[in-house]
Amino acid sequence: MGSSQRRAVLDTVLNTLSGVALDDGTAANTEGRVSVAGQTVVTLKKPSNAFLAEKQLPWLRTYADLRADRLNEIIMQTGDVQSFFALVGYMAPDATKWTLCLNQAIYRLCTALEMPLKHGFDAARPIAMSCKVQPIIQTPPHGTWPSGHATESFASATLLTRLFYNRGFNPAEEIANGNELFRHAERIAMNRTIAGVHFPSDSMAGAVMGVTLAEALVRLLDGETETTARLYHGDTYEGDFTLALLSDAFKDANVIETSTVSLDPNLVPAWLRDMWQEAKAEW
Repeated sequence: MGSSQRRAVLDTVLNTLSGVALDDGTAANTEGRVSVAGQTVVTLKKPSNAFLAEKQLPWLRTYADLRADRLNEIIMQTGDVQSFFALVGYMAPDATKWTLCLNQAIYRLCTALEMPLKHGFDAARPIAMSCKVQPIIQTPPHGTWPSGHATESFASATLLTRLFYNRGFNPAEEIANGNELFRHAERIAMNRTIAGVHFPSDSMAGAVMGVTLAEALVRLLDGETETTARLYHGDTYEGDFTLALLSDAFKDANVIETSTVSLDPNLVPAWLRDMWQEAKAEW
């Protein structure tokens, strides 16, 4: 099977295993949900535009002071985040073929799930709230919430954490300890606020979604029967976004409610389980 055919088959299976639910198809939604293997693992409660303008917009003035330092990173990350994770563990087509295959599939899956949410929530971008924001890159032509870069980078960091490190798989603990992969994910997400195209709340929503989605998929591939589900109260979260604040939020039910849902490993095709074993063997 060629690479394009393999990609098509892999994407079909991952998209079949995952889904997005929004309640209103005619107006902006206030809640959205992401499922894996038929179970809701992520619930996001969206802030109103008025709330973002009052509680989140002031953060962008502080972040703007870092623009000169981060400009080159920001421009590169508009189209490439994987290279930053390759600073932590050596990844190349000849050496880590299956790791790269699955990691790139995670990016595509995140895009397929985050875009319906962005359009369904229809939350305004910072530039729509003040002409003083003046982003240093082109503002994307869709809603701001959740941040796609945060979703994709934290999903990738979660997947690669399982592969890179020879220890038990506990994303919340790894975030609390600030492992190298999650530090890169944090910086990628924060760079979008520095650039002027996202609020910290967007990054918190994306991080919750990326970590929880990838954790569920990893546990499913590992044959486990339970995973963590999270509900993010973005409608009331006023704060900034950092790795430490994300870790604190995981422990604070007023920000993120945590529960456990069941998984059925039999939903994973045999060939995908074999691909997962090959990826693990590369490390």
